[in-house]
Amino acid sequence: MAQLSVLRDTGTGSPIMSNPYNEVKGSQYIEEFRSGTLLLPNGQIVEGLQIALNGYENTVEYKMNGSLFAYSADKLAGFTYVNNRGEIAEYTSEFVIPTLNKKRFIRTLEKGKYSLYSHDYKIMTDDAAATYGAQGAKVFQTLEDLFVVKGGEIYLFKNRSKDLQRIFGEDFEKISQLEKNLKLNLKETNDVRILIRALNQ
Repeated sequence: MAQLSVLRDTGTGSPIMSNPYNEVKGSQYIEEFRSGTLLLPNGQIVEGLQIALNGYENTVEYKMNGSLFAYSADKLAGFTYVNNRGEIAEYTSEFVIPTLNKKRFIRTLEKGKYSLYSHDYKIMTDDAAATYGAQGAKVFQTLEDLFVVKGGEIYLFKNRSKDLQRIFGEDFEKISQLEKNLKLNLKETNDVRILIRALNQ
């Protein structure tokens, strides 16, 4: 119960009354609700809540006493949960995303001289599979942007020479060699992780 009073003292987040997306195919959540931990801005930790990242609203939602509440990235330092692959997914709201000029929850992929983060989010698009006459049918689509943090600066990762040069400076020369040696495709998130890991060694 002490955990719940911590949330009450810091503001429980905004209550959510009902799902406004019943008409939309798919889910607004990056993953469905799982047991997780919230990290409050004052450093306190709240464990054992059912939480999910709403990729469309860019909020963390959690269930408490049969109600649903949401925190934006301005109100929460981060959160963790065990994802559907059994790995710990760790999110932070430490950075202002350069493409949006706003804080967002971004997932930590690699840490070191170069840290790699993924911004997982959802957009709502027209449902191409909708039957003729089902006007205005909408579907959620999951997207991802990768960001590299170096010396406290955050950069959008783009697989273009001038962008890579700007991010990696003198390490830029090593990238094409690593791409060849490790057979990397830098359009793939996992291959970008391998590159960052290699540059951090």
